Amino acid sequence: MKKILMATAALAALTTAAFATDLPNKKAAPAAPVAAAPASADSLSISYGQDFVNGSFGTKSSDSYGVAYAHKIDAFSIGAAISTSQNTSNTVSQNIEGQVGYSTPLVAGVTATGKVGIGERFTTTNFPYFAMYGTADYKLNDSITINALGYRYRSAIDYNANDYRSHQFSTGVTYNLSNTYSVSAKVARNYDKDYNTTGDSATLALNIKF
Repeated sequence: MKKILMATAALAALTTAAFATDLPNKKAAPAAPVAAAPASADSLSISYGQDFVNGSFGTKSSDSYGVAYAHKIDAFSIGAAISTSQNTSNTVSQNIEGQVGYSTPLVAGVTATGKVGIGERFTTTNFPYFAMYGTADYKLNDSITINALGYRYRSAIDYNANDYRSHQFSTGVTYNLSNTYSVSAKVARNYDKDYNTTGDSATLALNIKF
């Protein structure tokens, strides 16, 4: 009986030692890393501009006011824009537009952005339209971004019933006041559907990121 008890104790000791030796191999596998959530940001732009008589830069033909909001998730954005124009005859027109965009870096400091929009124009008659935008911006430093080139094409969906087709080319600059606020200025030239000049414009905007 004594021999059986001694053998049992020895077997238990050996089993405990073997288990202790194998402990490093019994550790749980590390948890798989959790993918980071896409970076998101919101921005609001409030603008005022003037349109000028064709061939007479400085002779105002209308005032324009705009508000644009965008929610950005990584390279994609979704938003809306509202603009109101009042000419010197006090005729008011308004555009309300939903927008979807995509941005991508090109070469050092240069970012290209494409955007499409669809909306409704309210004048003496109301009608739907679509718009396409393209920009190329160069970040000069942390404070200044050169909005080197901007392009917009806008057209009534039924352009045979509504004479509303135009091109616009613009250039400008954005200055960062802080991480939250920036101001921008741009000048633009407008063309009709056949690229005949129809006038110029200048716009100032306050931009807010949150």
